[in-house]
Amino acid sequence: MSGWGRTGEWFAVNKWGVVPDILTTAKGITGAYIPLSLTATNSRVSEFFEENMFAHGHTYEAHPMTLLPAVAAIDEYQQKKLIERSREMGKYLGGRVRELAEHHISVGDVRGTGLFWAVELVKDRETRESFNRREDKLNGTVTVAGKVAQEMMKKDVYINSWINHLTVAPPLIVSHDEIDKGVEALDSSLSVADGLARQ
Repeated sequence: MSGWGRTGEWFAVNKWGVVPDILTTAKGITGAYIPLSLTATNSRVSEFFEENMFAHGHTYEAHPMTLLPAVAAIDEYQQKKLIERSREMGKYLGGRVRELAEHHISVGDVRGTGLFWAVELVKDRETRESFNRREDKLNGTVTVAGKVAQEMMKKDVYINSWINHLTVAPPLIVSHDEIDKGVEALDSSLSVADGLARQ
């Protein structure tokens, strides 16, 4: 999820100058229009396989129906300057999402970069005590983050909920108005978590 402009860079590693030996990526390589993944290596790793077989099977390896959308998506990223746009719109989104921490006692932390943010929900801001545990999610318990996400769905805004955090990751073509709509829906929906934090 941290590739293809989501963080305001082509890949999140670029933000910190990390040069990976192996990079795996998917989804954004085609703009998520068609399934495709990619594994890239540096020359030191790839040269090893010039003489040593790497036995694996990919049923749809190098299939034109997946590779052509990748080329088209990369062209769009470049022509429409979507990586740079993600960086700029991310500043706006980050500012709006950070405002929520000032008004909601259930927001323990807001963190992110580009158009990839997380809002962590807590019972107690001082101790950072969580509402839910991993076991709750595995057992099918509706988490507090899930309840906030359900409330947002009533406002026609989809957000991804995990155990104790919400992932705010709009498309790279998101507008200021769409960000405002999403943040307003999150703002009002956080009353669910605030009410439980007060108990």
